[in-house]
Formats: sequence, structure tokens, C-alpha cells
Amino acid sequence: MLKIITDSVIKIRPKQVEDAAFRAMQERIEQLNIAKYESNKPDAETENIKTELVHIDNEIQKLKEKLADADSVLFDYIQKRISTLHEQKSNLEKKIQTMNRKRKAIDTKPLEQPMKQWDKLTVQEKHAVAVAMIDVVLVSDETGIEIKFSV
Repeated sequence: MLKIITDSVIKIRPKQVEDAAFRAMQERIEQLNIAKYESNKPDAETENIKTELVHIDNEIQKLKEKLADADSVLFDYIQKRISTLHEQKSNLEKKIQTMNRKRKAIDTKPLEQPMKQWDKLTVQEKHAVAVAMIDVVLVSDETGIEIKFSV
């Protein structure tokens, strides 16, 4: 959300709102592109989790191989250890899924081209781009212009 407060005490004019919305839309696309670029870089935490998952899988595999030669007491210990490892693995996989969802990239390509040609667009085309990006624009002489994005 971007909040722009005007300096003047004069009533806010439609052109001011349009200009503020356009600047905010440009900034929002830039933020989304930066976030998309950063999400493509390898994340140290994700890599550490993946390494730990491989380690857990290897340990589970080794324990499974020992099951065939185990007596009933050892079998119980191995089974408990495998259950513990499986639970750790499930928790780590959930953590990776959550991290990936947070970094979900929004495709900005359909918005970038119209924004580059903004002055050439018709009022209807500008409106369509704004509708695709913005949920609501709140305008007040006291608080200025507040823009809430849908993307």
C-alpha cells in the first residue's frame, strides 16, 4: 500500500489523483519485479533445509536396510527412529512449501507494456490497467491519496 499526502490545503484535483496513481503503479511494478528477481536467487535457508532432507532420507534408507537383520527389540527402536525422522522430514517439507508460497511471483509482463506507453493509451485502456492493479483509491484533503493494490 502506498500513501501519498499532499502538502497543500487546496482540494485534491482529479489530475493529482491520476498522477499519484500512475506513479504508485510504476513503483508497484518495480517492487514486484525486484521480488521476482530475488525469489529466483538461491536461498541459503532453503538450501540448508534441502540438505537436511537429503540427510534424513539417507538415514531412513540405512535404517530400513537394517530392519531385515533386526530382532524384535532393535526392530522397535529402528521403527521409532524412522517415525521421528519421517515427522522431521514432513515438517521441513511444509516449511519449504510455505517459503515457496510467500515468494510466489506475479507476472508483470501484461502490465509493463501499457505502463511504458501510458501517454498513448485511451482513457478506457488506462482504466483497464488500473483496475487490474488497484483495489481502491481513497482520497481525502486531510490524509491525501491512499492506494491499495490487488497485486
